Amino acid sequence: MKLSLFLLCVFSLALSQPLMAQREAANWYFGDRAGLDFNTGVPVPQTGNLQTVEGCATISDRLGNLLFYTDGIQVYDRQHNRMPNGYGLKGNVSSTQSAIIIPKPANPGKYYIFTVDKPDYYQIEDDPIEGVNYTEIDMSLNNGFGDVVPNKKNIHLITYNPNDAIENEFKNSEKISAVNHADGSSFWVVTQFVDRFLAFKVSAQGVNTTPVVSTTPNSVPPRLDEYNINVTAIGYLKISPDAKMMASVNSSTALGSPRTGTKKSGKVFLYNFDNLTGKVSDEQILLVDSYPYGVEFSPKSTKLYVTANIYNQEDVLLNSDLYQYDLESSNIANSRKTVASTNNVAGALQLAIDGRIYRAGYPVFEQRHRFMSVIKNPEAAINSVNYAHNSIGIRPGVVKLGLPPFIQSLFLTNFDFKNLCLGDETEFFITSDEPFDSVGWDFGDGNSSTAEAPRHTYASPGSYVVSLTKYIDGEALDPIRKEIFIAEVPAIKDKYELVQCDTGEDTNDGIAIFNLQQAKDPLTYDNPNTQAFFYEDYQTAVNDTLNQQAIDDFYTNQSPGQVVYAKINQFNSECFDIAEVTLKTKPTIDLSPVPAQGCDLGDGTAEFNLERIRQNIIADLNLPAGIEISFHEDEDMAAIGQNPLPDLYISEAGTLYLRADHQNICYGFGSMEMEVNPFPEVEQVTQLNVCPSAFPLEISPDITLASNADFSFYWEDGNIGRNLSITGPGTYSVEIIDNNIGCGRTVSFEVAELSNPSIQEIEIESQGDRSTLRVIYTSDTPTSFSLDDMNGPFQDSPVFRNVPGGPHVIYARNTDNCEIVEKEILVFGFPSFFTPNYDGYNDSWKPYQIQDPEYRIKSIHIFDRYGKLIKELDPDGVGWNGTYNGSDMPSDDYWFKITLENGREFKDHFSLKREQR
Repeated sequence: MKLSLFLLCVFSLALSQPLMAQREAANWYFGDRAGLDFNTGVPVPQTGNLQTVEGCATISDRLGNLLFYTDGIQVYDRQHNRMPNGYGLKGNVSSTQSAIIIPKPANPGKYYIFTVDKPDYYQIEDDPIEGVNYTEIDMSLNNGFGDVVPNKKNIHLITYNPNDAIENEFKNSEKISAVNHADGSSFWVVTQFVDRFLAFKVSAQGVNTTPVVSTTPNSVPPRLDEYNINVTAIGYLKISPDAKMMASVNSSTALGSPRTGTKKSGKVFLYNFDNLTGKVSDEQILLVDSYPYGVEFSPKSTKLYVTANIYNQEDVLLNSDLYQYDLESSNIANSRKTVASTNNVAGALQLAIDGRIYRAGYPVFEQRHRFMSVIKNPEAAINSVNYAHNSIGIRPGVVKLGLPPFIQSLFLTNFDFKNLCLGDETEFFITSDEPFDSVGWDFGDGNSSTAEAPRHTYASPGSYVVSLTKYIDGEALDPIRKEIFIAEVPAIKDKYELVQCDTGEDTNDGIAIFNLQQAKDPLTYDNPNTQAFFYEDYQTAVNDTLNQQAIDDFYTNQSPGQVVYAKINQFNSECFDIAEVTLKTKPTIDLSPVPAQGCDLGDGTAEFNLERIRQNIIADLNLPAGIEISFHEDEDMAAIGQNPLPDLYISEAGTLYLRADHQNICYGFGSMEMEVNPFPEVEQVTQLNVCPSAFPLEISPDITLASNADFSFYWEDGNIGRNLSITGPGTYSVEIIDNNIGCGRTVSFEVAELSNPSIQEIEIESQGDRSTLRVIYTSDTPTSFSLDDMNGPFQDSPVFRNVPGGPHVIYARNTDNCEIVEKEILVFGFPSFFTPNYDGYNDSWKPYQIQDPEYRIKSIHIFDRYGKLIKELDPDGVGWNGTYNGSDMPSDDYWFKITLENGREFKDHFSLKREQR
């Protein structure tokens, strides 16, 4: 049932009413199961599945429909179910900004989640710090509910110096923000660490893993307090909506002291940001000696707001302050005004699409707080901001410290557009109130206009960067660019029958629970760039311009053979067509497979290879070719085909539920018992640190077997057998199968290649005829050292004392005894000073001779501090008496150069000291 093009044009006028702002930020999920929906113009409480103290992120489509949200670890779809592969991301619920979500430009339905781990060891001492990573989401996966793209999960970004031990350990702070690139289509994702900002560009080609690096005057290195909390990492980072400024909060910049308090060293920094180059510059310090946390810009980037906790010297929280800064002031730091002082903890600040700034936080000692605060007029002067404290109810959710960050450009009011279907006349209109005399539009396809509210028809679908340039007195202001996507009406079938197995108490009543999204791929000819919304009647589907009135995707039909209507559009597109979907049921075939066998992992759980079990079921039950079987923990999830289990599944003994589909039609259901069997003990993960010379290396699982013939070994690369020869570092997995019961264990080898230490230089501190040597070196592993004997003894310290003059060799090796590296040095002994006062002690100066004939001294030259030659000494003479042309030289430092018979030279300095008279 396709709509005519004429009808489409008419309906598109209703579809594209001017929006409060781009609605990608219309839904928020945060705190303890809290949420807000801004689509109606006022925040409406919602319930989600997050339980996070701080970090979270949410994204919606352009019409304001929720797509997914995350705490930086797990990802939940719009039905609030965890995505099948949406777990194990490397953020942290206690990281200030654990995640931010960025669309992949020119790729509708594709998104990146950037995650930020908590860079400390609070309550998790053995958990490694993971730094900044990104993960790709494809909304076409998982029946249109979206999922993590296989092999595009937790891709690591280098935000630190790998050669610096401290930076390599902590990797990042807890800050991340994003804004549009000046090109109008790409984005900048910015994070901070120690004394630099790192801006990663996200374009249609993906994430550029080489960041633009900006170094700052102030350095804030990691600092762990007595609880293993990295106190300098805490605090928000925000870029202004106009992409010209950036504010960074460090709740602490030092550990402080018990005497003066440990929560009084925080600072707020303000910078200029260039969204063309990604560079950060012109640091200003706005706040010191405090404990700030949240920060946010007003929509027009004229004001900055900061929350800060106020502690006494005993670290007792007295109150929190909300500050306003005037960014148009000639002295921004001095423009600070206090909006409110309250007993709430500081909490995050976040701009919303209604132009207001919302504040998280809760009264001290109140753990179930269900109200937020709001700055209603953030552009106004201090007396007119209309701050409403604890005025926004979010029941049944509970507010904590964090709120979801968004791409800050979403809140910039400059221009908007409507009618984005191919063939429509696209309208553009200015939404900001800044003055102008005239304007120039560039539609991105070679066409332009000088009308204030132009209309333009695009000839072909695709992405276009539209720019608006305003003119005042003939002078052009900075152009404003936005990317738009002109979409075609998707090609779909008119009708489709969605068949579900009849479930419930009466399996012949024609009533069942349907997963309506299973109709999308057949309707759209498997077009992955489409999304579907379902309605009980046709007219509601047409009139629901924002797709807010669709029925639940998991739908129980009201009568046998009921017809529902599928509204199909492309991702982030308003162009749709509608098809009829008839909901039919069929008798259920009962699947009763034999119990699945799993091998004990040693803790009462077993690893079940569901792919092998799946093939065994198909063969044992003589099921038709092409049948698909999924396994589920919950019977209801099996009924609708949701949350299928991965092929390698770890569980205790219990029951799994099966769903079988044949040719996209439900075939049958069943249950399967899981039994846990004993298995020989074997190390799950073997970590090997290997010297470079050890390759090729043979690896083999450390397992004791009564008979090798009873077990099979299947390596991940296809090799079969107990042993595997490897030629380099990497991760190698092998599945060990007990042939008698059919279960097994997968074990892995993590093989790392050790790097040899490198001796950079040897520092020599002369102490007369003896010297102290200090080895300057680099190494990834603990290193030991030996002097003059490569067989040792080796010591852990890189310092050697009381070393006599002469040639020496320093040897270094790592603790795994890989290759020994060496460095030759020549140590000359010489007096560090002399006192020519004719008392018979230290009256002359000359270096000590080295007995080795190869190092015999040929000449000795002495210079003053300005490089003037004072004396050439006879190597066999008595030395220098401190005179020049018969006159005493003054007390000072003097330099010498020794030339050896073999041509080598040695330089250093000594002191001449005279008694004061």
